Amino acid sequence: KWMKSKFIAVQGTLSLWGEKRSKIWSRIATSVAAGATSMQLEEGDFRVGDTVVIDRGLETRRISSVHPLDEGMIEISFTQPLENSYRGADHVHLGREQTQGLMAASVGLVDGHNIVVEGEDTPGVPMCSVNETQVCPYQNGLQGGVNLHEFAKEMQHYLATTGSPNHPNCRPCRAVSEMHYTGYIIAMAHFNRDSDKCPKDHGRIQVSGVAFNHASSMHLYHDYAGGNYPHDVPKNFQRAWTRRPFTWWSDPIWAELKVSQPTTPSHKIVKSSFNNTFSGNAFALATSGVRVFPTLPVVGNVIFRGGVGLNGAARRQWSSLKFNVDTMLPANDNAFTVTQGVGSPNDEYNSPQNLEKFANAALERFVLQDNLLVRAHLTALSPMVVTGNVITGSVRLQGGPLANPAPFANNVVNAPDDPACIFMMSSGDHGVSDNVVFGCRVGIGFRQSGGLAEGAVRRMRILDCDIGIQYFARGPDGMRHDSTPTKFVVSDTVLYAKSNRGGIGMTNPKVHSHMLGHPFPFPDWWNEGPQFSPLGHSYVSIDFHSEISRTTFAGYDKAAGGVAFAMGEAAPGDTSDADFHPLILSGLTFDGVAGESRIRASASTRGAGLGVRQCLQIDCDGLRNMLLVDTDGSLLGQPGTVVPRPQKFFDKLSYTDALGASTMEDLIPFPQRFDRFGQAIPFPAGVDHGAGGGLEYACLNQSVTVAGVPGCDVFFMDAGDWVPQPNLALGPGHRIVAIREDGGMIRLDPLHHGWALARGWVKRVDCNSSSQDPALTEQPESQHARRYGRVKVGQFGTHPNTSRLDATAGPVYTVPGIWREGCTFVSDWSAYRCPNAKHRPLVIEVMDFNHMDRRWAPVTVEVNDKWAPQGGAMNVLTGPAMMLPGKRLQTFHALGHAGLRHNIYFSADPPKHLRLHMLNAGSDEGMVVCIYYGVPNSVVAYVDGKRKAPLGGATPTWDNVVLQKLTPDMPHGTYYYDRIGVETGRPGYLYAVIRGGQTIDFKISHKIVLTTKVEVTSDWGGWNDAQSDNFFKSGIDGLVRNIALLVGVPPSRVSILGEGTAQKGLFWNEDTTSKDFAEWMWAQNQSMDQMPLEQWLTAPAAKGLASAAVDRANSSVLLQRSQFFAAAGVHHPGERSLLQRFEGSVGRRSWH
Repeated sequence: KWMKSKFIAVQGTLSLWGEKRSKIWSRIATSVAAGATSMQLEEGDFRVGDTVVIDRGLETRRISSVHPLDEGMIEISFTQPLENSYRGADHVHLGREQTQGLMAASVGLVDGHNIVVEGEDTPGVPMCSVNETQVCPYQNGLQGGVNLHEFAKEMQHYLATTGSPNHPNCRPCRAVSEMHYTGYIIAMAHFNRDSDKCPKDHGRIQVSGVAFNHASSMHLYHDYAGGNYPHDVPKNFQRAWTRRPFTWWSDPIWAELKVSQPTTPSHKIVKSSFNNTFSGNAFALATSGVRVFPTLPVVGNVIFRGGVGLNGAARRQWSSLKFNVDTMLPANDNAFTVTQGVGSPNDEYNSPQNLEKFANAALERFVLQDNLLVRAHLTALSPMVVTGNVITGSVRLQGGPLANPAPFANNVVNAPDDPACIFMMSSGDHGVSDNVVFGCRVGIGFRQSGGLAEGAVRRMRILDCDIGIQYFARGPDGMRHDSTPTKFVVSDTVLYAKSNRGGIGMTNPKVHSHMLGHPFPFPDWWNEGPQFSPLGHSYVSIDFHSEISRTTFAGYDKAAGGVAFAMGEAAPGDTSDADFHPLILSGLTFDGVAGESRIRASASTRGAGLGVRQCLQIDCDGLRNMLLVDTDGSLLGQPGTVVPRPQKFFDKLSYTDALGASTMEDLIPFPQRFDRFGQAIPFPAGVDHGAGGGLEYACLNQSVTVAGVPGCDVFFMDAGDWVPQPNLALGPGHRIVAIREDGGMIRLDPLHHGWALARGWVKRVDCNSSSQDPALTEQPESQHARRYGRVKVGQFGTHPNTSRLDATAGPVYTVPGIWREGCTFVSDWSAYRCPNAKHRPLVIEVMDFNHMDRRWAPVTVEVNDKWAPQGGAMNVLTGPAMMLPGKRLQTFHALGHAGLRHNIYFSADPPKHLRLHMLNAGSDEGMVVCIYYGVPNSVVAYVDGKRKAPLGGATPTWDNVVLQKLTPDMPHGTYYYDRIGVETGRPGYLYAVIRGGQTIDFKISHKIVLTTKVEVTSDWGGWNDAQSDNFFKSGIDGLVRNIALLVGVPPSRVSILGEGTAQKGLFWNEDTTSKDFAEWMWAQNQSMDQMPLEQWLTAPAAKGLASAAVDRANSSVLLQRSQFFAAAGVHHPGERSLLQRFEGSVGRRSWH
């Protein structure tokens, strides 16, 4: 039933041997123009009367004459002139001699063999409804309301009156194009009538010199999985066959009879033509796992349309109209994989075990060699060998090992009508090599949906493509903290520009954890981007990079839109949150590619929004952290990096921020832009900041207060009424800075007007606006800068509420974006060229249990080369796009620099568990990180899962006030935690060294280091354990002592109920600190967190920093830095930094 009316079922041998021909296809030797009536071919056995197909099948021609030429060439003539021009083996692309003949068109025989097997598109019974779809509904029975007797009478009437069986609503169906009835040729097992459990033999097909017209659906190893066979036929053919002790051709009886063992049967398909212009089918070289006997190499055939499946599956196609379809639907990528060939339509209803599955990799490989596929798609799954073919249809290729020879090699692929010429599915170091690809939208596309992609491209020649190589595939799942290193490799490959010198060599490769499409074993080879709700979810991968080596880019010209590397372009469904994956470059050659045509990074950042597939608050981080690393100078002329320009740092935010932020600059976390006293640290001057945008007004000269004097009243809400305060009125012309305007009232900004007016409002009618409407300002000044101004390096702000501590003198940063000291902006690239730079990815991974449910961003990474707490390049990160509602991955991919310091701040409270990665760097490279925690608890580190002790003697306490400078050459994981704030006065900074290719984990501990000798735990409920050293433990050695040690309280400041003032030595003694420091504390009458500078510097813990500078200090005058240092004799950088912190606090009389 399922074989319809045209089939050949072979249980013995189908042997078709047509007239011999040496070769039935050839390349065109010399290019021909449209209108020509002849062409020269390199070779071929063509004859008068043959019909040939040319190039990609745009036209066929009948041969009228054949003339031999020198060196085996021939000239063929046609009955009609050519409509198109065609390239020959003499064609040279872009003037490069090495490309000669690579893009030559081919000619193949499709009709002319003396044996023809037809499943033609002939008319059937005239009972088809005339409608738009041209569907034949009688396959599933007569239409409703149709009376067969009356219908027959009407047909007889039209036959009598018109001479043909016509009907106004009926016509004959065509057997292939409308009814999908192709011809089937199936090799199947032969069961003896007396043994229905054990097959006796298997059919074999051997054809040469045969034309198959719509009859090329060949299945060489049918397994009886269709489901509608006689009940006595076994459904498990594999088991039935393998139960045989031996086959007849290997039977021991031959030896016993002293007869030579018969030759092992085999399938053979050579030098035949397959015309599938209607049906779309070709043949499947596939098996469910029982390769009964071998299939010899499929050699020298011409396949016109349709496709070939190597280890593909049986047909598994079902239309929305509920009838079986033999053809491959181009819109259904899955069909390309599983429909290359034949099988029962009822396979659709069977379990996957009964489908024709992919072959076992241990089996003998199918070989497809020296064939011409004309607009015929090829699906090639391992194990297979495909070599020497010309394919003008797309290839779906499961990448194999790239040893020489590779399984898919020495082929020419050209498929301009398809999304890509070669659709890749690969893993590990498997990929594609040693082929020519030209004239494609995408030459080689890695956009599989299943499996970890990785993959490689080696020794390929890619010409005249819109995009040479595109890679956007599946990587490890960052949501699951999978940091498995993965990479994509391109080597020893040449990419040529389009004929007009346009096109893209390759886009920046990137990965996401899950892609839209069907996973293996029924893969979608061409995903449409990352999965998102409700279709699933996908998040960026942690450790992926690309290595591009010994690769040549030829002919690309910026003026024609050509470029070697295009960053952040042409990826479907892309949220741009994965564009940070770096490219590691070496051994590049640029043939006729000027400097301006090598890189294009002009794509704008994108993705800001509240919805699915969007990044919160600002555009996604990818393009702001892209990286190209030139390891040998083949791109830049000397080793170095290419890094992005800052984008939209000073542009107006796309949303209305609840805290009044105007720009990305305003999203710098508060601890980073305010000092330990809560005073603001100004933003930098000299950057490309905006202007205006704030709510500013001026009191009108004609305004009159309730007291009758000129000016503007300030109103306060009191029991529902607006009540003016005459003593707080603002004079005419007074500058008014507001934080809000609504209902005809203006709310005053207390940071500008003072806290006395914190709840004050002014009538809008009494003022006029002195600033542009914020809604109309595309690039406003940031809120922070409007309030506190901007300063140059080392300057204090003029606003009274700005920092006066030297350690936190402005600005917070000096340049937005990536550290780029020594870099030059290349306008043609829209990126920075950084010779000798060592930019490296720095991944900040929140590991808390709720890392998908809460937000720690924006996160900032400020990089500087002065081992300073601020003042470098400022990178603001928002994290990956949201792919599930309410779930945002808190992993941040920043771009750092080896050898420098990186100050990291979170907008939220710090993570309980944090992991840092320094990627794509050698173990000889390192960086210093400083992370703001702001908690009294200790922070502990783990390397390779093992607890690591902090650097000995470096942890600051009140009796060990030191600032140990870490250097990038220290061992990986060197760290300490400063809970008292030696560097800036703000407590709670973690200092650590991380080295290339390694990770380090930090966890907030329940331990608190109080002094050099005392460490306690803060475990909740620990006070119930009398033996514990819990911070909250009762008794003299418990909570009271611990608070005294935590804050630095002398015994004279502690009173004990019923005991009076604490005695010397009760808290500060040789068990808790050094003898010198204990005695010094006994003499104090003020806690260390409240001490004046001159008194604090007398502590033994200050390690001799007290000097003549204290004697000269005037509590009301700030010392000049040079005077202070000169008097103190301070030279060590750590000591100098410490004294800088206190320079600004002289006169404050307190330190917290």
